[in-house]
Amino acid sequence: MVKKVLIVDDEPLVLSTTAALLADGGFEVCEARGYEEAIGRLESDSACDVLVTDISLAGSPDGIALARAVAERWPHVRVVIVSGAVRPQGGDYPERAIFFTKPYAPGALLKVVGDGEVW
Repeated sequence: MVKKVLIVDDEPLVLSTTAALLADGGFEVCEARGYEEAIGRLESDSACDVLVTDISLAGSPDGIALARAVAERWPHVRVVIVSGAVRPQGGDYPERAIFFTKPYAPGALLKVVGDGEVW
């Protein structure tokens, strides 16, 4: 079964590059540029398996708030939080979420998104 991944990043180049990487890796990908757009996509199609969100999103709420909302409303969705600028503490984000540092090696991101055993 192909996993559906929602990628959230406010940087267009990072968003498109990550989407292409995951699509080339065999995932079905949808994109959002911020909190509200991501929540809207999940409300219209909750069949998403994995959320990959940057912490820093333009405006507010940020990626941590998005991770919390998704973990609460859609507990079946695995959450991967990424950042190259901020390193949150484990208690800052949902218990089942994982943090992954940017920049990431393409193969490592594919493994983290595709391997449910890390949760």
